[in-house]
Amino acid sequence: MSPRAAWRLEALGYGEVYDYVSGKSDWMAAGLKTEGLSSGRPRVTDVMDRAPATCDPGELVAEVLTRVRPTGAEVCVVVDHERVVQGRIRLSRVDLGDARTVEEVMEPGPATIRADADPVETIERMRRRGAASLIVSTPEGVLLGVVSGAASSA
Repeated sequence: MSPRAAWRLEALGYGEVYDYVSGKSDWMAAGLKTEGLSSGRPRVTDVMDRAPATCDPGELVAEVLTRVRPTGAEVCVVVDHERVVQGRIRLSRVDLGDARTVEEVMEPGPATIRADADPVETIERMRRRGAASLIVSTPEGVLLGVVSGAASSA
């Protein structure tokens, strides 16, 4: 079960929802340091923004826009209290007069990649698909950062 699904079930009142993941590939996908032959391999963590704009599902869209637009961010990543990715808001698709909550307008379950992804391959894939950014998360869905298509310095 994905962390987003587990969070949603908990939010709907289901108790004792579990998510289990382990192993070496999990360690690398979480962006944790490694040793050995592959430790020097470039990773998407080398080119990602480690402090992307984030918002809470209960926040008002107008408040998020007021806070985030001045930073120049194009996307606000919606995270829960444990920073598990719930969705995203493309700031160009909402306006300052919007009185709805983030949860009402967010795109739920956006595509994410793992921290050990190859940055050159990731950016090329984004270009082919016309994606301006891609969220980087741990296997548990915890936000690590955002890769921009402009990160061509990979």
